[in-house]
Amino acid sequence: MTQTYFTPERIQWLHSKQVNIIMSPRFLVIECIEVWGGGYFSRTGWSTHAPKDASPHWIGENFRRALLSSEYFANLAKDPPVDPADRAVMEKDSNVHRLAFWEEVASTYGYKKREQAGSCCDMVFAQWHYLVDDFVILTPSKRTTGGHFAWPSNTKQHKEKVMHVPLSVSDEDLGLAVQEALSRCEVPKRQTVNMLKR
Repeated sequence: MTQTYFTPERIQWLHSKQVNIIMSPRFLVIECIEVWGGGYFSRTGWSTHAPKDASPHWIGENFRRALLSSEYFANLAKDPPVDPADRAVMEKDSNVHRLAFWEEVASTYGYKKREQAGSCCDMVFAQWHYLVDDFVILTPSKRTTGGHFAWPSNTKQHKEKVMHVPLSVSDEDLGLAVQEALSRCEVPKRQTVNMLKR
């Protein structure tokens, strides 16, 4: 581990809570993520779903709850910062929870298979550097046949898409910000998912 790289300021910045917001033509999903270097479906945090036309207040309230329950597990005072045995146990348990959650989503919204529920969706990555400030970063994604990708950070177009929202705003305003971020997602063909782009 390079000690000069892990300055106190960088360690604070690396600690983050994360949430994924996913919208399909039928539903909206809020996934709580636990962070072990990479992000995994949370085993204990708040993940939930609602019909696509959920109110901004519902979105904001549940997004905030998911974000606050996200956990960061890397220990930068150790080398390696994540114990491989602990990670292996977590990954197995996380996957069980993820599959059960998405089976419920598929069943609730009339999909025959779990995999179908995850297709044709817009996705926003949310990240909060909770040791640094109270701003959550909402990053709309670009959907391709291979999945969802954040826009390149060195492009002007990407910078115009990313939103920074203080957590001190009301649930209603937080939900409206999430809806706006979803409207900035893009797909190779004409957008058909998001409620704000008609």
